[in-house]
Amino acid sequence: MESLDERLVEALEGSVELAKKIGEYIIRSGGKRIRPRVTLAVSKGLGLDDEDALDLASAIELIHTASLVHDDVIDLAEKRRNSPTVVMRWGPELAVLSGDFLFVRALRIIAGRKVEMVDYMAKVVEDMVKAEILQEAVRGSVHLDRETYYKIIDGKTGRLFGASFALPAYYLGKPYWTELDKAGTLVGRAFQMVDDALDYFPGTGKDRFKDLLNGKTTLPLILYTERYGSSLVEKTLKEPTEENLLELFSRMGSAGVFEDTLNLARNYVAEALEVINALPFNSEPVVELVSSYFDGIFKKIDKMTG
Repeated sequence: MESLDERLVEALEGSVELAKKIGEYIIRSGGKRIRPRVTLAVSKGLGLDDEDALDLASAIELIHTASLVHDDVIDLAEKRRNSPTVVMRWGPELAVLSGDFLFVRALRIIAGRKVEMVDYMAKVVEDMVKAEILQEAVRGSVHLDRETYYKIIDGKTGRLFGASFALPAYYLGKPYWTELDKAGTLVGRAFQMVDDALDYFPGTGKDRFKDLLNGKTTLPLILYTERYGSSLVEKTLKEPTEENLLELFSRMGSAGVFEDTLNLARNYVAEALEVINALPFNSEPVVELVSSYFDGIFKKIDKMTG
C-alpha cells in the first residue's frame, strides 16, 4: 500500500511550484500523524478500500497541517518539529497563503470522494477557527473558567480528532458516525490536556513554558489558580525569569495539578474507548492504536512527575 506521506506529497501535485515546495517542506518535517493514523485504523475496521482510506487520512492531515501553519503565524513561532517554521522561512504572507492552500486542497480531496462530506468537514474547520478566535480573545487571562477552556480545546483540537474517527463511517453511510465523532472529540480533549501538561516539562520536544509565556491558559494553570489564586502566576508572567518560572513549576507540581490533569485525560480516553467498543464494527485496530499511543505518553510523563 502507498504510504501516507507519499499520498500527502501527491496531493500537492498541480499547484504553483512554490506552494508545492512549501507543502513538501511541511510534510517532510514529520510529526506523530496520530489523526490520519486513526482514520486509517477506523477505515481498516470498517473494511474500507485502501485508496479511499488514504485519501480520507491525507485530507485530515492536510487540514491539521494547515492549522499548524496558521498557528505559527499567530504565535510568530520560530520552530516546529525542530525545523524553522514556514512563517520564519518564507514570511507571514506566504505562510498564510500556504495554510489556505492546504485547507482548500483537503476539501477538494474530500469532494472527490463524496461531495456531501464537504459540508461536514467545512463545519469542522469553522469550529476550529471559532475556537482559535475565542482563544485569542482570552489570551493572557489567568482567570479562565473550565467551561471556556473546554470550548476552546473541543473546537481547536477535539473537532478534528472527531472527524478523524468519524469520516470513514460517514463516507460509508454508517449511522454511528456521530458516535465516532463524539468519541474522537473526547480523545482530542485528552490529547490537548496531555499537551498542556507537557508545556511545563523539559525534554519533551516542545519549548518549555511556551504556552504559558504566549498567554495561553492551560488546564494545569486553571487547576492551580482555582486552589491557590493567581498572584504567583501574575508575578511570573510580569517577570518571566527562569527563577520565577521554576518556582511556579515547583508549586504546581506540589499542588498535584499535573497528575490531576493526566487523570482527567485518562478518564476521557477510557470514556471514548467505551463508546467505540460498543459500536457494530471491528474496533480493534483503532482501540489498539489509541490505547498504545496514550499509554506511551502517560508512562513518559509519569517518569517526569515521579
